[in-house]
Formats: sequence, structure tokens, C-alpha cells
Amino acid sequence: MATTTGNMVIVPLDRALPDNEIESLIKRSEVTAVVFDNKYSDVMLKLKNDSNTNLEMLINMDNQTDKENEIIAYHDILQKGKRLLENKDARYEKIEIDNHKMAVMLFTSGTTADPKAVMLSQYNICSNVTSAAAFVKAYETDKLLSFLPLHHTFECTITFLYGIHEGATIVFCDGLKYIQKNLKEYKISIFVAVPVVLETMYKKIQKGIAEQGKTKLIRNRF
Repeated sequence: MATTTGNMVIVPLDRALPDNEIESLIKRSEVTAVVFDNKYSDVMLKLKNDSNTNLEMLINMDNQTDKENEIIAYHDILQKGKRLLENKDARYEKIEIDNHKMAVMLFTSGTTADPKAVMLSQYNICSNVTSAAAFVKAYETDKLLSFLPLHHTFECTITFLYGIHEGATIVFCDGLKYIQKNLKEYKISIFVAVPVVLETMYKKIQKGIAEQGKTKLIRNRF
């Protein structure tokens, strides 16, 4: 959000990708800064020292600073930003957004070939959000469970951005095997899912009914 509203381009990557694919996508996208956790420190240092990349800034989300290798802690960036705001720095407010230029570069899953880059503008994304809001209504009292990858446009748009647009609460799932638990625990009122997830849940429900010997009862009731 900070990157796109700062009139820069964000390139969300799947954190589960193997190192060689992360390296390839960072080179192809020509990113100048990357945000990562400790797990990827070695990979990012290697890429920063590679003459074939444009990397200039390494930002560590686990707040590990390494001045020798020019790794900046995310916390330090936040503190610097707070000090700038306290000193009446107004550069952010003066940024002019061109909502038709590329704001997001996404990479497809690459199931049949190498991942392909997809360019999206703020206009593209906001059009999807407002279109969803035209026929699906959420309220400030609603809670949405986010469990699909946020680097996919479906989850980012329909759960994360749409939820923010409507003022709802977004709950991030503890993991796929905790979906059922989280639905109850956080009293989720809106659940956005892909067909395979709903099918799996349906099968589990049917199995539970059968194990209790209530299949006939449920069929007669419905």
C-alpha cells in the first residue's frame, strides 16, 4: 500500500518460491528495493552484489540491521518516517498519482511455461473493487477471513482491498488446516473461497454426518 500510494511499482512475489525462481523474477522485474525476512538474507545479499540486478536497497522485516552489507531494518524505516512527519515533511501529500500507469507487476504461476509478467494500474484494481462493491455488500460489522495468497489478485482485491473499502475487519488465517477453527474462533461472517476449498469442506461435513449415522436424517430434512 505504501509503495503504490507513493507512486512506485510493487512486485509481490510468492514467499514459497525456490531461491532460483526468486532470483529470476527479481532480475526480470528490475526492482530497486526488496522487503524480506531473515530466511532470504543470503539470497538477497547475493543478488545485490550481482551486476545483472538493479537492487539498491535491502529491507529486513525481522528488524535485523547489517550496516556492512547495507541491510536496513524495517523498524528503522518506520522511525525515520515518523520523525519526518513530526518535522512537517509533506512530500507524501504532494505526490500526484497517474492511475493509468503501471502500479503493480504480477507474475503468473507459470504452470505451463515461465511465469509471465502482468501489468496492472491503480485504475484496474480500483475498478475491480468498486465493481465488487456494486453487487456484494459488506458492512463495518463484518469479518472476512483471508487465507489465499495475497500476491494473487483474487485474494488481494476481493478480500483485502474490498474489505478495507467497506470498513470491515480482515482476519488472516493461521493456515489451511485451521480454516474451520478460525471461522468459529473469529466469528467470520464473509468467507471468500475457491471451489476446491468449498468442496473439501463439504466432504468433511458429509463424512462427519455419516460417522454419526445421521445421513438419512439430514437427507429427509432437506
